[in-house]
Amino acid sequence: MDQNIKSEITEDGILIARIDMPGRSMNVFSLDMMDSLERLLDHVDGNPSLRAVVLTSAKQAFLAGADLDMIRMFTERARTDSHEQLHNLCGRLGRLFRRLEKSRKPYVVAINGLALGGGLEVSLACHARVVADDKGVLLGLPEIKLGLLPGAGGTQRLPRMIGTRLGLQLLLSGDPLTPRQALEYGVVDRVVPPAELLDAALEIARSMGSTSAPWDKPGAAFASTPFDFTGADAHRQIAEALGIGDELLAHYPAYRTIMDCVVGGWSMPMDEACHWEMDNFVRLIQDPVAGNMVRTLFLNRQRAAKLAPASLDPRTTRVAVVGEGGEAVQALLTAGKAALVTPAELGERDIALLMPGASSEQGICVAWLDAAADFDQSCAGAAVCLSEATSHGRSLEVVVPRTDPLALDAGILLGRWLRATVVHTTGPRSLLASLRTAQAQAHRLQCTVEDELLAVSFNYLRQIGLAALSDRLAAASAEYRQRFAVPEFQPALLERLLKRA
Repeated sequence: MDQNIKSEITEDGILIARIDMPGRSMNVFSLDMMDSLERLLDHVDGNPSLRAVVLTSAKQAFLAGADLDMIRMFTERARTDSHEQLHNLCGRLGRLFRRLEKSRKPYVVAINGLALGGGLEVSLACHARVVADDKGVLLGLPEIKLGLLPGAGGTQRLPRMIGTRLGLQLLLSGDPLTPRQALEYGVVDRVVPPAELLDAALEIARSMGSTSAPWDKPGAAFASTPFDFTGADAHRQIAEALGIGDELLAHYPAYRTIMDCVVGGWSMPMDEACHWEMDNFVRLIQDPVAGNMVRTLFLNRQRAAKLAPASLDPRTTRVAVVGEGGEAVQALLTAGKAALVTPAELGERDIALLMPGASSEQGICVAWLDAAADFDQSCAGAAVCLSEATSHGRSLEVVVPRTDPLALDAGILLGRWLRATVVHTTGPRSLLASLRTAQAQAHRLQCTVEDELLAVSFNYLRQIGLAALSDRLAAASAEYRQRFAVPEFQPALLERLLKRA
């Protein structure tokens, strides 16, 4: 009995493999999980009495992407290992999926929850896909949002399965699909009520004959329409069709690398195409931009997501928006299922969210900041500043000037209700509000996007007490541009400036 995959065999020889990683709320692909998958493949291949496999999950989620520790290890190894070493290390999951795909015994996946990243990639490698018609089920490849690409066959199978335009759209947006959308696009074969999921998967497994994937059939070829992948301008065609601007292509290498994977691997047999995909994955993960995005958007965000209030109970704590101009905030809190009350109903351990200029004698007072300004510490023990919504979600900065566990707990709870990643700042001033003000000033001066980023960076250094360094960097930037007559930002500029400073 494997600790991560619980198996049972039906009377007619169908193995039901339920992924159920102990001690985790969600299943993820880890090194240990890969060992379990390999043992499953060995068992199925070596047991002639088994006819087929139904792969599903014993948890609410099917497979929600990659393990935090494994991703961290990949980014650390990318700094020191050779291309060949990284190819062997990072490519193991893709090799297991390829082995599954080439099995003579059918693998049918029964998707009962989130299937993201590697969770969708293993589903694409299976010979049939059934998904539960449930609002908690989403299917997607969100790696682009972390500055990475799906490296276990996702860039090769998905466009071949549903067409290049839809496939590239999903790869380059990272947006997930609902079960009905997945059926409409051709990502899955059937959508059934949750109670019928396992029976439907077993029915398909019993009826399947050939297990050969479409791309493994002799003479298989796929049209790249509406794009011409043989043309030198294939990347431009894709970018224009999907609305990907020059700024994204210039500063985020994952966009161009995903295009490289699809275009370059299109005419290759699948084994070669998957090898090509991993070549590109390794080059990408060795890029400092991708490494920094993974650490910032994934690793740090995962750590922030683990913040929980120490003393306030989310089930009993209530919140009131006090003052004028809080309608939009109140709507967000309502959407986040916060228990809203009027200011007069606040108890001692409820939260009074104070709009600018407001005060309250009841509850735990937290000031709402929408501009770069200090808040009145005599009226509130903490302040919060909410970022704009992006494709990566929102952040909520909780500013606590002094040790006040209750005020910090209130800020963390507000972040949960506002569905934002919480960032904690110690001090009297919001860094987020200040940086937002600096960016707005640079935008009003019609600065380039790069100069806006420099302005925000210099402002950040000043806010954290490194004004001298900020001034030296700004002076060096101006000198560099004047000396070399550089009208636009150079990619290596910031790194050079930091070294000079």
